[in-house]
Amino acid sequence: MIKINVDTLDKNSPIPLYFQLEEILKERIETGELQPGDLLSSEKELSEKYQISRPTVRQALRGLVSEGLLYREKGKGTFIAKPKIDYGFIQRLTTFYDDMIEKGYTTKTKIVKQEIKEVRGAIAKKLNIQKGEKIIFLHRIRSVENEPVVSIMSFIPYKLCPDLINEDLENKSLYRMLINKYELKPYRAEITLEPIVAEEYDSQILKIKLGAPMHLMQNITYTKDNIAMDYFESRFRGDKGKVRVVLYNEI
Repeated sequence: MIKINVDTLDKNSPIPLYFQLEEILKERIETGELQPGDLLSSEKELSEKYQISRPTVRQALRGLVSEGLLYREKGKGTFIAKPKIDYGFIQRLTTFYDDMIEKGYTTKTKIVKQEIKEVRGAIAKKLNIQKGEKIIFLHRIRSVENEPVVSIMSFIPYKLCPDLINEDLENKSLYRMLINKYELKPYRAEITLEPIVAEEYDSQILKIKLGAPMHLMQNITYTKDNIAMDYFESRFRGDKGKVRVVLYNEI
């Protein structure tokens, strides 16, 4: 880790000045000196305090805004953002909804679509079923603390749980229902995670800017009998959460 004095910048260091300022502000946020909702010093004040140009300050703040540590309000200034949500649920076979409830967040779900469709080639291959077979398609928006955070599109083989189409899935865990009512217990999952940027539809439904950073998670879940019980794509806001993975050495 780079050790930087929180009071001064080292102008003789090869580390860029804007990066040094970013690290100083990050440390002040992490230690609690700067609290969520606090108004940050102005560009002019930071420029004078650290004896650097305002464009350098602006570059540092821009980087912290893009990381979701700061946010701007027009005409008011730059503020400290709330801590990002830890999307740590991908480390175990649980769901975003259950994980958020377990961590004490207030979570709400909006059902955008819940319908029966004929599966297309790409999704059929992921679910290991024939093209044209029936699937249940679910599109949900999950909100945390009254802010939309993730858009989830789920594809579930209709033959595994035909009555699911009539279930009320608002503010409920889909997997918990699949386990308890349909005896479809997740055993393993194949997960792909990649960075993307918000498209026009993402911008509309998640209330973010076009081109904003996002996480795309694609997940195929299997039962112990190696039956693909569902495939889903989750598009998470990058400014509201981060992915944390814990690794263990089995040797």
